[in-house]
Amino acid sequence: MFSVSDTFIANAALEQIGAKSGIQALTENSPEAKACNFWYDFCRVHVLEAYDWSFARRRLALAASSDDPPEGIWSYRYQYPVDCVKAREIENPLGPTADATPFEIEQMSDGSAKTILTNAEAATLIYTRNVEETSLFPAHFVDTLAAQLASRIALKLTGKRTIRDDMQKLYAGLLSIAPAHDANEAVKDKPREAEWIRARA
Repeated sequence: MFSVSDTFIANAALEQIGAKSGIQALTENSPEAKACNFWYDFCRVHVLEAYDWSFARRRLALAASSDDPPEGIWSYRYQYPVDCVKAREIENPLGPTADATPFEIEQMSDGSAKTILTNAEAATLIYTRNVEETSLFPAHFVDTLAAQLASRIALKLTGKRTIRDDMQKLYAGLLSIAPAHDANEAVKDKPREAEWIRARA
């Protein structure tokens, strides 16, 4: 089975911009490797933040923060998960079709860490995890990450703004169809038929 690696993603980005040579590792002492190594983690996190990728989605019962919530505004303050790159929603115990649960992100009073403020007791956060394991990346995420990386390294390696602009457009296009790709690995509940329709069956 084919295995994706950070080097594969970097080479895909280099190919997109028409680089004359690929790399064997991000730690190589070459202009291509240095450019890819400089931008790779930034781009990976950027793409993870940009969409609620199902492969990176996690649910976690939040731990209470040592700071009190702001009085009269929020009832609870929770610790921000250390592996979270984007908080998506507080799980509503009434189900996914129920109203969204309000929350916001705020620093602790000493500025040492982010926290989550909400009125939900015993809150569970749905968030995007900081996934570094390339073996978990689906093909469409690999394509999208390679395009984002290509847009960042294009000007440095080619000197051509037109190539950079083309890569930015490619990235935006790939990101726009991410929901369709994610939907291929999920089965949603069908809307429940009205009682009078079910009674005729």
